[in-house]
Amino acid sequence: MYRKVTTVCLAVGVGLIVTVGGLFAVGVLGIPDAGLEDNSWGAVSDEEIEVITTVWLDNPNPGLEPDELTVEYALAMNGVDLADGSAADVAVPSGNTTTELRTDLRYDRLPAWWVSHVRNGEVSDLQVGVTAHAALGPLEGSPSHTYEDDKRTELEPMIADAVAGQEGEHSLSPVSLGSGPQRQLVEPTVEIRETEAEWGTVTDERTELHLSVDVHNPNAYPLPTPALTGEMEFNNRSVAEWKATEVELLDGTYDETIPPQRSREITFVVVLDNDDVVDWFATHVDNEEVTDAEVRAQFAMNVNGETVTIPEDEAAINCEYDLRTDIFVDQSAGLDRNSCEIVPWASPDDEAFEELGATLEVPVDDPPSID
Repeated sequence: MYRKVTTVCLAVGVGLIVTVGGLFAVGVLGIPDAGLEDNSWGAVSDEEIEVITTVWLDNPNPGLEPDELTVEYALAMNGVDLADGSAADVAVPSGNTTTELRTDLRYDRLPAWWVSHVRNGEVSDLQVGVTAHAALGPLEGSPSHTYEDDKRTELEPMIADAVAGQEGEHSLSPVSLGSGPQRQLVEPTVEIRETEAEWGTVTDERTELHLSVDVHNPNAYPLPTPALTGEMEFNNRSVAEWKATEVELLDGTYDETIPPQRSREITFVVVLDNDDVVDWFATHVDNEEVTDAEVRAQFAMNVNGETVTIPEDEAAINCEYDLRTDIFVDQSAGLDRNSCEIVPWASPDDEAFEELGATLEVPVDDPPSID
């Protein structure tokens, strides 16, 4: 009797498996599927950026729910894993539904992403993968879908645009040449013919920004190598501040002069701390992926102990931009210049020029005549 019951149960079980398998084969039953519906930002703090992921679920089985279903989610940019999470025992009624997952962006991985983003020409390959592990009776499956898109920023063009605002001919504040009866007051002229900004060497800790300037000297006397000061603020967070004594030259030295009627291309090396960039990214996310960016810059020279600046009178050029991205926010990514104006700015002191060696003493025996 026991053997007969066992045989009957086994036969029923096998029949059920065959029946379910047959229904699966003809498309009546199927493994539930899942994919990415939407991503958005959640809570943002100094230590946390929350990612909210909405996953679509498709259960093609009328009146049947899977015995178990686990949804896994992973986010990467340029291959740098930034977030992942999972939800177990997800309810999946028949038809199309959605479920929400909440994960935290890995702060410690953001510098690595930034490095990859800059090295890749400010382009990030966004990859979001969703996998559903489902079991329905004797059937199991793990359908997976990956969403990909390129995400871009325009920081380099923005900085280049701000520095280009200084191109042109500049009449500087008067300086004295000679002394006593030979003393002559002259107004040096400097011509900024071309400027350029591009990213330089990028490491895990810092990012170099190369600011190149073609400086022409139309005067009858030499001019010293200018010093550069300035800063960048994104959403009122400082991401770079360069003092004259902290800015190195890519080639050459500060004690070189620009001869009369000659030009010299000078590349200044400005350094950004990658941690400061990460701090800014949190404000960018918190502001719906919009950044109010300000770029300020000033060139300065020391001639015969007197400091002259470009712009003149201890001023700096200050440009403001709106920078937008579309990582998770549905908007048009891009860059808008709001304004570029001259603002008050303190020039480097004499000690800074002496430390750089960027001072020039014009001979006083025969001061040049200036037309």
